[in-house]
Amino acid sequence: MKYILLSLFTLLLTHTFAQQIQIQEDISHAPIPFVKVYPKTGKPFLSDLDGRFENPPGNTHVTLKMTSFRDTTIEITGDMIVFMKEQASEIDEVVILPGVNPAERIMELAIENRKKNHPKSDVAFKYDSYSKFIFTINQDALAQISDTTADTNLIDLRKFFDQQHIFLLESTSTKYFKPPFKEKEVISAYRVSGFSDPMFSTFANELQSFNFYDNQFDILGRSYLNPLALGSIRRYLFILEDTTITAPGDTTYTIRFQPRRDKNFEGMKGTLYINTRGYAVEKVNAEPAESKGGVHPHIIQEYTLVDGKKWFPYKLSTELVAPGLLLSSKIKDAYLVGKGNTYIDHVVLDADLKDERFNAVFVETARDANAKDSTHWEAKRKYDLDNKDLRTYEFVDSLSEKENLDGKLKTLQSLLQGKIPLGYLQADILRLVNFRDYEGFRLGIGLETSDKLSTRFRVGGYFAYGFKDKMWKYGGYGRVTLIPKYFLDFEARYQEDIVERGGTGLTSEPVITQLNSFYRNIYIRQMDKQRIGEIAFSGYIFPRMKFRLSGSYQRIGFTEGYRYQWSKPEMGSIDQYDIAESSLELTWAIRDKVMSLGTKRVSLGSKWPILTLKATKSLPGVTAAKIDYTRVTGAVQQIVPIRAVGKLTYVLMGTVVDGDAPLLLQQVGQGTGGMWKLSAANSFETMIASTYYSSRMTALFTRFDFKAVKTNKRWTKPQFAIHHAVGYGSKEDASRHSITFNSLDKGYAETGLLANSLLVFNGIGFGIGGFYHYAGGVISPKVEDNITAKFSLNISLF
Repeated sequence: MKYILLSLFTLLLTHTFAQQIQIQEDISHAPIPFVKVYPKTGKPFLSDLDGRFENPPGNTHVTLKMTSFRDTTIEITGDMIVFMKEQASEIDEVVILPGVNPAERIMELAIENRKKNHPKSDVAFKYDSYSKFIFTINQDALAQISDTTADTNLIDLRKFFDQQHIFLLESTSTKYFKPPFKEKEVISAYRVSGFSDPMFSTFANELQSFNFYDNQFDILGRSYLNPLALGSIRRYLFILEDTTITAPGDTTYTIRFQPRRDKNFEGMKGTLYINTRGYAVEKVNAEPAESKGGVHPHIIQEYTLVDGKKWFPYKLSTELVAPGLLLSSKIKDAYLVGKGNTYIDHVVLDADLKDERFNAVFVETARDANAKDSTHWEAKRKYDLDNKDLRTYEFVDSLSEKENLDGKLKTLQSLLQGKIPLGYLQADILRLVNFRDYEGFRLGIGLETSDKLSTRFRVGGYFAYGFKDKMWKYGGYGRVTLIPKYFLDFEARYQEDIVERGGTGLTSEPVITQLNSFYRNIYIRQMDKQRIGEIAFSGYIFPRMKFRLSGSYQRIGFTEGYRYQWSKPEMGSIDQYDIAESSLELTWAIRDKVMSLGTKRVSLGSKWPILTLKATKSLPGVTAAKIDYTRVTGAVQQIVPIRAVGKLTYVLMGTVVDGDAPLLLQQVGQGTGGMWKLSAANSFETMIASTYYSSRMTALFTRFDFKAVKTNKRWTKPQFAIHHAVGYGSKEDASRHSITFNSLDKGYAETGLLANSLLVFNGIGFGIGGFYHYAGGVISPKVEDNITAKFSLNISLF
């Protein structure tokens, strides 16, 4: 026993008094990750993500080597900070000679083992993490300021950044994973200088992918082809730069990678460290191969072998450089820099996780996450906050209180949601001006209560006037949240407005079609008057399935001389009729990932299909309602990314109506042909709007968007797309309708090609497209009459 106690005591002393060394740049004092350390005795090894390493016992000298830095030999005298000087170096052009590239063979083995090494491959796990991120000035710029300068602005600038950062954020979380795809992260605490909104709690999650094994690696929301993806050897150039023996039988290969010439894909460049134990990633240092936008990101990941079983992420680092955001014009490169680290700890492999822990909520912020005390933070922080960190919290918090930064942030959030905040009220921007072919320009105003009054209920109203149909429209609505956990709402509305003949009838219109709803709306040519009163319950019966149960009473007025011959002779041919109906609508977002941020539910989207189904049954005999019909509408939509090529988007929609079916209750062919010549995805581009109706109809819209062609020009980013649409419907009895229209009983098919973003100006891309109607419908004998030319409009905010 005494030998065991002696051994434990020796280990404790070794750990307690181990000499801690950190390697930094001599000018900026930034840590240098993954420096190769050559001890005087023993085998070489690499420093960690923060440039830290423990000096081996009994060692007195080490030599440090790193690409683009001078070799540095130091004497170890205790805990130290060592500075390495950068030296100018140019990378020679890589010349590949005939024969086998050893780096490619190593990469083939790494790719072959990537599924086995993937952290989410075959084992359940949980872990804790702590993240810290700061925004500050480029330290190289501050070093240019002379101690003898008389410029008080520069003196104040250096004094400010010597004392604090611009922004500081911390968060702690626990993540759970169970194969094959169940995962959840609970953010237990977050602290943000100057702000309290829970939207900041997920900041660390959005910087980079959790691991380096998926086919696509995400940095700041943009996806890049991973050099470990299948087929990457054809697209990436790999160069073996170094070999380090790290342990008996283990070797770490240092491999530089970059996209091959003339390869058009979103790629990265950097350095991979591959360990021969499983040919797993030990470290990676990467950035986008081409800088896009105003922020240049750079990421680092470090892995450790957990329980001798699996290499697991241990530290994640992100640096964001914004050369366009200058904090001073008097010194060179005084731009904004963001730096952050996430430390992963307490990893438990083969964790016993119950299924009830998982649901559609992928990231959940605890309700008290912004109220944790110092005890929590002291236990979770990897390193204590220094004086600059503490000063940042103190200064920015006081500035935020003085300038009401939290309130201004909420104002910005409201504007991004289409609302103008007015204290306890807010105005609806989308109701200010609109346009449809039927009513012309529509001007109006909408007001509703804001979150400042209550997040549990909302009451609002609107009115508008159409200059072409010369009609006033108005309405009022209310909503109260009954059970916040399930987002169970009760809604009521009353309005006198107009409604499209043959619209989809879906309350929750497919997300993909919403992106182009404005484009299609301008083509709508036939509408009816509608007076409606409705009540509804909506919420989530399952984590990914939303329901909406509603009942309504409507009075529909025909317009423009339209009449319908009812099946019941006593109804005759009237210019208005009443409808009482009930409906159930279900939307299932398969494997949708959701963030729950306090009282907000934010969808992260899904690569799987989204299904929507709505069944409506009329209720004849309720007051003056006599119409008897059943209407079922469904939609399936999906965006399918094709690696290194582009993405396929499809929307399949269909409607079936049994019973009396005036054009309002039928399904209109969603045509966008006509005078406006503006392309709208998920529509029939050559079909004249409001000309095809069927009581039974299905349509499939597909579009394949190729990746943009690289031009290295800001004013042009050509992106080509292939369009195809096909539809089929029942033949209608035209004698029961007083106006002429077509049915899709002969089908309808078209195809087209678009060249988007040929010209780009302030984030708006202008392009052209050509579409050909080749089957079904009404086809002209002249080929040129079946061709429609349009221009395309693409808006990018980022």
